[in-house]
Amino acid sequence: MKKRNRGLSLVLSAAMAAGLILSGCGGGNTSTTAAADGTSAAGGTTAAAAATEAPSSESGGGEKITIRIGHSMSEDNIYQVCAEAFRDKAVELLGADRVEVIIYPNAVLGTQTEMIEAMQMGTLDAVAFGRHSQIDSRLDVLNLPYLFSSDEHMTKVLRGDEGASVRERVAECFDSAGIKMLGMFEAGFRQITSSRKIEKMEDLKGLVIRTPNTPVLMDSFSAWGANPTPLDFSELYTALQTKVVDAQENPYQLISTSAFYEVQDYLCVTNHSTICDQLQFSKKVWDTYPADVQEALAEAGKYACDVAGEENTKRNSELLAELKEKMEVTEMPAEEVAKMKDVVMEKVWPDYLVDDFSKQLVADIQALAD
Repeated sequence: MKKRNRGLSLVLSAAMAAGLILSGCGGGNTSTTAAADGTSAAGGTTAAAAATEAPSSESGGGEKITIRIGHSMSEDNIYQVCAEAFRDKAVELLGADRVEVIIYPNAVLGTQTEMIEAMQMGTLDAVAFGRHSQIDSRLDVLNLPYLFSSDEHMTKVLRGDEGASVRERVAECFDSAGIKMLGMFEAGFRQITSSRKIEKMEDLKGLVIRTPNTPVLMDSFSAWGANPTPLDFSELYTALQTKVVDAQENPYQLISTSAFYEVQDYLCVTNHSTICDQLQFSKKVWDTYPADVQEALAEAGKYACDVAGEENTKRNSELLAELKEKMEVTEMPAEEVAKMKDVVMEKVWPDYLVDDFSKQLVADIQALAD
């Protein structure tokens, strides 16, 4: 199995950090992805350079704005697809003389937690992420294992008309935390990769598995007998490579784009959970925009989440065959999946269905199942 060092070396310069604070300064290409060296992949102006420029003049009915979107994944990840779709639609609706969108992938702006905090403070405009429970612990019910029955069920809840009331209640939680939710999209079901073969629930016992810092997933793997260890995603490849952890769990497309097949021999199809993704905007920044800009960006956000959700579902449906060529793939038998479900519904679900909000949210999601 091919091994290579994928430790992140992307570090923000002081000038880039200063550029983040100067939200509203314009200039440069309207279709950029920022690189770590202060230039963009498309040759446009990054935040570091924008920090040294004068503010844009009035143009197209208002001052030109620069929107900076951060995410922690690679440029072939679905977060990048979402960010690029948002950028393209925003420029289409508002015009290149009115808005510029710069994308910062690869955790160049920090960990997901750091970017979320920056967004809440108003020093970062937008972030694509899935850490909803970090904002409001009641939203951890969205991560309950076996809550969603199929890809179609996820789509109904996260992007369909049927799930509008569910999304409105989720958005209210973010709004209370200083974040404007522009939309949600499917991440796909999560699967387990490991350094040893997994064929039944019993095989999870003692497994040191990385999970995101999401309590319901950590509790679930503990209930299944594993030893969950929360690590930021940017640290995961190295942790697998150095055997700090034995396993991890993510959707197919993250397993593929992160090349975990280089440092893990086995993949077990469990479809045990999903972490719904969102495109979020700083409420402090949002509230400074005029109504026409807010309307256009809201439309761009919905469009971006639709594009990302459809692309993610497409990718996940195709990637299993590709991963089978790179890893030994097993499927958790139906009777073992039933055991896993019974365990978490008995030992984990009751700990999260603790108030009317959580109970009603889960009930409404289950009502939309196939």
